[in-house]
Amino acid sequence: MNLFRISQRWFVVSLAALLMLAGCAEVNRTDFPTTSGEQSSELPEFVRVIPLTPENINQSNAAPRQGHSTSQLPTARSTWQYNIGVGDVLSIIVWDHPELTLPAGPQRSQLESGSTVNESGAIFYPYLGQVRVAGRIVGDVQRELTERLQEYIPDPQIEVKVAAYNARKVVVTGAINAPQSLPITNIPLTLLEAVNASGGLAESANGQLVSIRRGGSTSYVNLQSFLENGRSSNNPILRGGDIVNVPTAAPSRAFILGKIASPGVVELGPSDVSLTEAITMKGGLDEARADASGIFVFRNQQERIDVFQLDATTPLAFVLATKFALQPDDVVYIVSDPAARWNEIIGQLIPTIGAVRQAQIIGNSL
Repeated sequence: MNLFRISQRWFVVSLAALLMLAGCAEVNRTDFPTTSGEQSSELPEFVRVIPLTPENINQSNAAPRQGHSTSQLPTARSTWQYNIGVGDVLSIIVWDHPELTLPAGPQRSQLESGSTVNESGAIFYPYLGQVRVAGRIVGDVQRELTERLQEYIPDPQIEVKVAAYNARKVVVTGAINAPQSLPITNIPLTLLEAVNASGGLAESANGQLVSIRRGGSTSYVNLQSFLENGRSSNNPILRGGDIVNVPTAAPSRAFILGKIASPGVVELGPSDVSLTEAITMKGGLDEARADASGIFVFRNQQERIDVFQLDATTPLAFVLATKFALQPDDVVYIVSDPAARWNEIIGQLIPTIGAVRQAQIIGNSL
């Protein structure tokens, strides 16, 4: 067998191998169907393709990036009342009867001269002995003392207030600047106020997934939604014993693959990044090889995969894409243009064709 026939056979085998590689690896990687007919016939049932249009762009972009949209914890300030607890210090003044009021004087504060609620939930008071106060509001205690002292004092005028709130606290921890415990008082304490009193959110905080552990259950609150949209349900009233934890934000990233100038990772950060911005960050489409009708965003929706399709062959496509915000773990894929893929195959074959042509010249000269 002469050199020409050997080279010719080598050419055929090489061509077949290259076409096989192009037809398998390349097509499987990039030949996502771009027309509705292809999509309906070729895709599995759990894949739903959604062409992005001016009519549906807002609905397609409506899902929150993460966290919980609302909280079920109470938020009403008007219903708040403070219940006295063990360790609280009560200041009790009986007007015109200093013998029943420990004088504060210049050296003694109300805290020092007040009555501390003991372990059994009671205080000692002259003439009355032990008075149970734990679990009650100040007004109830004041009424009881007034009624019972009438046996000893005509028309007693009594003022009762909490001099020190020691019974109930909220623990604020996690990605905040000054973790600490905060007392619960007669003034309702909201989640935002507790976070601000603890130095505010740290730069690494995930304000969309703040947890509040109350008793044996945990609720998740999107505090960021309250800050940005004023949604009051995401700024609940805290109670004694609550443990507030602000988690550290996990890296929020999307991925751009396929025929893009610089494939790779796009950091989303705390603010929305649109599809147009993400493509621009990565240098734009590879115009020589990209199929502008096949820009896809793959999004995992638990039981299905939504695939949003942008047809960038229309003049306003990238303007439309500025309204489409990427979500964490979105995968943007730009498919190959068929002609460009054929050109890639030809480019890989040129060295082989050249070698075969050289063999032909040599063979003809023999």
